[in-house]
Amino acid sequence: MAADPNAIAEIEAALEWLRFTHPISTHFGAEVRRTDLSGKRLAGWMHLLPDTILTLMPFVEAGVSVRVGGCNPDSTDPRVVEYLANHGVEVFDGRREPRTLYDETLRHFATGPLDAICDMGGELIEAATRAGTPIAGALEATTTGLHRIRPLHLAFPVFDWNGIALKDAIHNRFHVGEETWPAFGSITGLSLFGCRVLVVGFGPVGRGVAERARALGAVVTVAERDPVRQLEALHFGCRTLPLAEALAEAAVIVTATGRDGVLGEAELNLCRDGAVLFNVGHSNREIDVDWLDRHERRTMKAHIERYAIGGRSLFLLNRGSLINIAFTGNLAGSASFDPFSGVMIRGLLWLLTAGAAGIPPGLHSYPPELEREVATAALAVRARA
Repeated sequence: MAADPNAIAEIEAALEWLRFTHPISTHFGAEVRRTDLSGKRLAGWMHLLPDTILTLMPFVEAGVSVRVGGCNPDSTDPRVVEYLANHGVEVFDGRREPRTLYDETLRHFATGPLDAICDMGGELIEAATRAGTPIAGALEATTTGLHRIRPLHLAFPVFDWNGIALKDAIHNRFHVGEETWPAFGSITGLSLFGCRVLVVGFGPVGRGVAERARALGAVVTVAERDPVRQLEALHFGCRTLPLAEALAEAAVIVTATGRDGVLGEAELNLCRDGAVLFNVGHSNREIDVDWLDRHERRTMKAHIERYAIGGRSLFLLNRGSLINIAFTGNLAGSASFDPFSGVMIRGLLWLLTAGAAGIPPGLHSYPPELEREVATAALAVRARA
């Protein structure tokens, strides 16, 4: 398919602003460009957003053969797909294709040899493991991905950067909440003042979403199995209730667990009439969208669908995909993700220059010295602000 010149021109015009608002990504990208990586091969399965250009293009320009697939079609920016493809990247965007083609492409992208993988959700790592592909190392960014790969017998080292302080304590807690409620307001037009909000899961993401909702005037209830996290929720000023009881009263329901099937048929039948449901975890099946789709459905507007279930109406946002990066046409990118693009760029450069040589197969923490490099670069940016 020929590249759309209008899409390419639109991205080109936005890139200067992206580089200005993403100085950490730009800093580490420049380091990559100064390195000869000719002949190296990199595969990614990730969100295809404007920030992705800043993450991947330095490697392309350093001589790396790059292939990337969209891990979530609802976050894919088609202009980013056009731009990457026009610059020599093998891209699969997954927006219109059937699931069978998604799975076939995933297996194709996982075939080797590969030098590094950059994954969000663990699917590419799982496919490479099952294919027996030799890889120097891989990065994984999400709780969902960690759940997926922990049972596997990995044949190569995988570095978890979801659990590092920069990601877990800062991005997961603060930035997801910061982006979630503006996206909710933009899509629905609803205010949170006095609204009964239920947050399902009180890990770092759920904690940040709940904390920000309280600051916006919501009455926040948390449903969480872990008694330690329940106690923590109380200290954040949230109510805690069993899931069934909480679902029956909540006007807005947010899933934030990173696991599939948290709200299935039984749970969805407990929701009150008019409840608005959405997800901020990586998995786009925390809410059982397939079960909802067996009911009468009507699109109310972009990103809002109404389901008629037993005389009640339920409203689902963004098809159950994480709402904070729903594709809305905005090319500005999120500056709050800049340090974490830096984490990926620095980690991939480390892998592609034999940084993981001698490290045994299995799941490992992202190297702390690399995290400190990124944090130091972020502090330098703040000092100049």
